[in-house]
Amino acid sequence: MSAPLTRFADKVAVVVGGTAGIGFATALRLRSEGATVIAAARDAERGRRNLDDAGAPDVAVVAVDVTDEERVEALFAGVGATHGRVDVVVNSAGVLWVERFDTMTHRAWEKVLRTNLDGPVRVCRVALPWLRAAVARPGGTGTASIVNVCSLDAVAADKGMSAYNAAKAGLLNFTRALALELAPEGIRANVVSPGAIDTDMTAAATGSMHASEQFRAAIPVGRFGRPEEIAAAVAFAAADEASFLVGSNIVVDGGVTSGTGHPDLLEMFRPRGDA
Repeated sequence: MSAPLTRFADKVAVVVGGTAGIGFATALRLRSEGATVIAAARDAERGRRNLDDAGAPDVAVVAVDVTDEERVEALFAGVGATHGRVDVVVNSAGVLWVERFDTMTHRAWEKVLRTNLDGPVRVCRVALPWLRAAVARPGGTGTASIVNVCSLDAVAADKGMSAYNAAKAGLLNFTRALALELAPEGIRANVVSPGAIDTDMTAAATGSMHASEQFRAAIPVGRFGRPEEIAAAVAFAAADEASFLVGSNIVVDGGVTSGTGHPDLLEMFRPRGDA
């Protein structure tokens, strides 16, 4: 049996959206590898219950809405006052909105962009002094890391997802630009882009069993991904061992983007009868 990983021993990690879905799995993963984890979420009471039920009472939970500048500032001021630094920031909070563009109100559009793009940008900006403190800490590794959880919708579009597509594409290129600016300081920024993952948000989007089966049929491995699989990719991107990973987009989608979307050519060109 291999020894447990301790890549985040003596590191402080803030996971935004860390009490449900991918963020929840990420908070547990980083904790299991030795990190002191602070999970930020809108519903702190529910998050506390979820983490306690998962056997993680030591993960701190802070009520934060990423669209609220003051709450984000209070989050990092509190973490900074307690720990003096932040070594890892993971942005995993998000909302999904499925609707044709020509019927979507601008209010709905703004809600998606405020949460899925402006929110992570705000978190990165407010966290930056504390990430720099981690880099400068005597006896530390001289590094810090940002991982933004994005989506396949950052690089390809879906009908009814114009706002979500715009937000995730913006987050991807924002992270790349941020990576270029911060890499010389020892702060890495990367993206993890999941495909269809078995979360409450995915269930709400797919709706009926028929829709879920349609999703599965489009995934080469024949199933939805698990939040823990995305958390593993996030942990790798955040770890010091990934020190040469800068401005990258790690796609974890069960093979969806490996194909062209064309029909099965083996079936189309299969010999019919005698040659």
